[in-house]
Amino acid sequence: MPEIFTWKNCMADVYTYRYAPIVTDFLTLVVNPSLDALDAQVKLWEQSDDPVSYFMISDLSELIYKTRMAFCLSIQSLWEQQIRTYLADCQQQLGINPFPVSNRRGANSIQTVYWGDELNTVFERLRNIALPSFPSYESLNLLQLVGNACRHGDGNSSLRLWRARPDLWPMYHDSDNEFLQSMDSDQAPPVELMQIPREMLEDFVDKICLFWEDTNYIYEESIESKHPSLEASLVVRRAERASGVRYGGFTTATSIKQGQ
Repeated sequence: MPEIFTWKNCMADVYTYRYAPIVTDFLTLVVNPSLDALDAQVKLWEQSDDPVSYFMISDLSELIYKTRMAFCLSIQSLWEQQIRTYLADCQQQLGINPFPVSNRRGANSIQTVYWGDELNTVFERLRNIALPSFPSYESLNLLQLVGNACRHGDGNSSLRLWRARPDLWPMYHDSDNEFLQSMDSDQAPPVELMQIPREMLEDFVDKICLFWEDTNYIYEESIESKHPSLEASLVVRRAERASGVRYGGFTTATSIKQGQ
């Protein structure tokens, strides 16, 4: 039987019940229909004998690239608002001051700490579980990196992303996952040449849902006096999580580790 992790429940945990459906609806009702419509336009022009079709396809390809970047930024923004609102509510309800988290000037509130070590420290001090130990963290960390590259363009974020995921620049990356010798790995290609696959946007949404499913599971395990129906449900969920299956539309966590 896997170890069961708990924390001190807050109303903030209850308020997150809509977070996963919101990002899922954004994907299914906004992102996918928009990208499907653009892809359909490309197919129409590919089948056309009109001499302007080449230029139309080129323009549409550029629009698809910009649209995927915009949707990545939107998904990142939704996630940032959710996690920071959640932590701010936890801080208020628990009466815990998690600061200081670094020596950086201005890093003294939930809204001003940077994603990464600063926010990780806040999360662990408020919830007593390390944020990077959530199975969704790797993808959510990538979301921040891709989003920052989209927002700021060429710079430190794009260089970090290039080193972590050079495959996002297929023009500068070969099929064996090796840098092309003509490209300096210490200098990222232009962000405008980066390609964000649709599958990556879908994975970002999936991992946000996974995170909130995990926090909901911990919340239910942390209820001291459980109704028999809840206890029966948790028996099933523990078994499902241990086997790594999907349920309720979300991927289950299999290895949440409690922070020290």
